[in-house]
Amino acid sequence: MTKPKTPNTSAHAVTRIVGLLGFELSREIVGRSKHCLRGWMNEDRTSCPTWRQAIALDAAFAAAGGEGAPLLEAYADQLEVTIARRTACHRALVADIASASREFGEAIEATVSLTQPGHSENDTRRALIEIDQAESALVRMRRRVTSFLTFGAGSAAGKTGGAQ
Repeated sequence: MTKPKTPNTSAHAVTRIVGLLGFELSREIVGRSKHCLRGWMNEDRTSCPTWRQAIALDAAFAAAGGEGAPLLEAYADQLEVTIARRTACHRALVADIASASREFGEAIEATVSLTQPGHSENDTRRALIEIDQAESALVRMRRRVTSFLTFGAGSAAGKTGGAQ
C-alpha cells in the first residue's frame, strides 16, 4: 500500500521524480540503491538527497518533461515555513516585551503612590494587583526567551521559539 505524501516535502518530491524517471534511471543519476531511493520517499525517515543529488534529479526530471523542480520547490517551501515561524517568534517576543514593560510601569506607578501621604488600603491592594500582573508578564517573557534556546543548534526540524 502506498502511503500518501505530504506535499512540498523532499519525500513527495523524490516520489514525483521517481514516478516520472523510474527507479533504475533515478538510481543511476544519484549512484544509490533502490532501497536508498525508497528511504528518501518515506516521510518517516530523515534521509534525503544531497544538494548535488537533488540538483541532478531535478535537472533529469525537467529534461524528461516534468514540470518544475520538485526538490528545489520542496526546499523553498520548507525554507519559507521556517522563516515565517522564526519571524512569528520574534514578533511574539516583541509583544511580550511590550506587555511586560507596560505592566512593570503600572506596578511602579501604583507602588510609588504608596509613598504619598494619605494612601488607602485600596491603593495598596491595587499596587499588589499591578505587581502580580507584572510578574505574570515577566514569566511569559521568560518562557518566550527560553524557547529561543531550542532554536538553531541541534534543534529538531520545525521546532521554533514560538510554541507557547
